[in-house]
Amino acid sequence: MKKRFWTIILLMLMVLGNFFFAFKPVSAQTGTTVFFSPDPAYVYLNGTNSWVVDLRIADAVDLNSFNIILDYDASVAEIQSVTYGTFFEIGWCAISTNSPGHLQYACIQTGKPPKSGNGTILKLTFTGKIPGSIQIVFTQAEFSDKDSLPVYPVPTNGTLNVAYDPDVIAPTTLSGSFDLQGRTDRGGIPVTLSEAQFVGQGPYTLPTTNVPGDNLAFTNVAMDVYTVSTAQAGYLNISTDMGRQIALLESGNVLPPLRLIGGNAVWTNNEIDIFDVALVSGEVGKITFNPDADINGNGKVDIFDLAMVAGNYGMNSVDAYAGWMQ
Repeated sequence: MKKRFWTIILLMLMVLGNFFFAFKPVSAQTGTTVFFSPDPAYVYLNGTNSWVVDLRIADAVDLNSFNIILDYDASVAEIQSVTYGTFFEIGWCAISTNSPGHLQYACIQTGKPPKSGNGTILKLTFTGKIPGSIQIVFTQAEFSDKDSLPVYPVPTNGTLNVAYDPDVIAPTTLSGSFDLQGRTDRGGIPVTLSEAQFVGQGPYTLPTTNVPGDNLAFTNVAMDVYTVSTAQAGYLNISTDMGRQIALLESGNVLPPLRLIGGNAVWTNNEIDIFDVALVSGEVGKITFNPDADINGNGKVDIFDLAMVAGNYGMNSVDAYAGWMQ
């Protein structure tokens, strides 16, 4: 019977335009504050990817209910779950909405003594999506006291950082041997390791050197899984969408040897076609020429560049490197 009575009262107040108060005199308790703890809080993507943030109140006097609205950037993190703290003895909640980027809880004690002092109102469990820093903003922080008068504590917005725990990131190395068809100089081939799949380090990009044997040497990269790609002008490259991945372990990480195929003068499409033939043939013999037409990098566009395009005509990266890291 008592629960039914309170339900009717709450619904009537909502109809009047406010969950708690049909009439709003000037609030007292200006020393009361609401805030988050810890602040700042950290969610580690490479850890449990979970962290509980307490929504707390301090210096409260004889409070019975609350109506709290929070907003935040849900592209970085989300509130996975909400539980009640121990400050109030919640009897009923008219609103308990938790959607990405927005939370509202409007709850009241029923048949319990009003609460004073300090404590936790709600416990918010956040999970991370991407690295970043966001504000948890009090859009509304409204309470009522034992006389059903409104109380507006001073709110302090919180900060939540989503990051990777550096304490669990172990460094390692990666080596490899790369060269270029039609060139003796093996240096300067850009090789990239994508952002790490689990610990979020990277991306890392390093050019090869012109030395015999292994001419690529990544040092101090995080142990993780990476997608490998190259970006050599005039050549068919390993693109990220080919999905050539390597898992870096504690030691002994070596890429299979790779020779890049030349003739891709219009080199962003990873296919040697009529556009490459047209570009190179149009630049042959010119003193000032498009540098992309100088496939073999000898400082001029000549029959050797055109021969490489013609000899590899119709090839693409998927077919040319079908057996590399598969």
